[in-house]
Amino acid sequence: MAQGGYSTQTSLANPEKLARAYPELINADRATVLKKVKEDGLAIQFAPDELRADPEIAAAAIAQDDRAIQMVATKLWKDHKFVGPLVLKDAFMLQYVAEQLKNDRDLVLDAVRKEGSALQYAGTKLKADREVVTAAVRHRTSAFEFASETLKGDAEFVLALMKADEGALRFASDKLRSDQKFILPLVRKNDNVLQFASDELRADRDFIFEIVATQGDAVRHAWHTIWEDGDVILAAAAQDKRAMRHAGKAAWNNPDFVLKMMNKNWREIRHASEKVRGNREVARIAIDMDVEALQFLTEELKEDPEIVYRAYQHDEKVAMQYARSEVFQDRDFILASAGVKVPPEWVIAK
Repeated sequence: MAQGGYSTQTSLANPEKLARAYPELINADRATVLKKVKEDGLAIQFAPDELRADPEIAAAAIAQDDRAIQMVATKLWKDHKFVGPLVLKDAFMLQYVAEQLKNDRDLVLDAVRKEGSALQYAGTKLKADREVVTAAVRHRTSAFEFASETLKGDAEFVLALMKADEGALRFASDKLRSDQKFILPLVRKNDNVLQFASDELRADRDFIFEIVATQGDAVRHAWHTIWEDGDVILAAAAQDKRAMRHAGKAAWNNPDFVLKMMNKNWREIRHASEKVRGNREVARIAIDMDVEALQFLTEELKEDPEIVYRAYQHDEKVAMQYARSEVFQDRDFILASAGVKVPPEWVIAK
């Protein structure tokens, strides 16, 4: 049986087949019908009308085969004595009860305390009842999704729910989740809360800047477009180095961003895009920072005489370790490394 209720599209057994199987049910007495439905719940459809309205027979039929829900007498779903035990056993039975009982506070409380998601079947009035909604959310946080819009937008009520599970904010109203004055203090206490703010707020550059100024790694919960913003990542990394791991492809494809990251640690060039790792100016700066950076440059630059010569000036062994062997056969490189002649267009390391 799938969680969340019963399908009304269930294919019932062939009625003619059942009629042939249980011809005695058409005019059967109570004892006979009760015995039969305990063996086959669908047999109730052939019982006399008054027995299909018998609470014990109906309950026995449903217990044997939940498809019998569609066959018991309609008036039973208006009977609290009948539906109460069913709801206590399976909270999702609440969806089948008569509308007036969906606003029965005790019945609904029994349902949501057993399974919070049953709140979706409660009456409108009870979806706005603080005690009922609180009970549902305590059992299953996602049940808050089915509460009234009034409660989902009530800041005081949402804060109360968040004391038990901060994730309740995810199901609050969009207006509340987009309210900077409401969200900011919560994030200041726990930056994980940012993930439950609205997408709009998580994509708000100024708001994220304000947060990362004191909680750098909170950028992990920003909207993904923010990760492509090199300035935001740099601001976050200045407060918490861990923020660097959230930089997106666009940031690592920006030479200025990569250079600023390299100023913190030259090894950050290894995260740069191939385009940036093949940028001659970036390559020169990286090699001057540490000749070992040659290993992270593109294959094209590793066989570039000028770039390899620059590395060679810093450390011959490192240049020979990471450069492609072909470059050492290049005439300009040979003359330059021998101290004979350096091409005037080469930018020489100071």
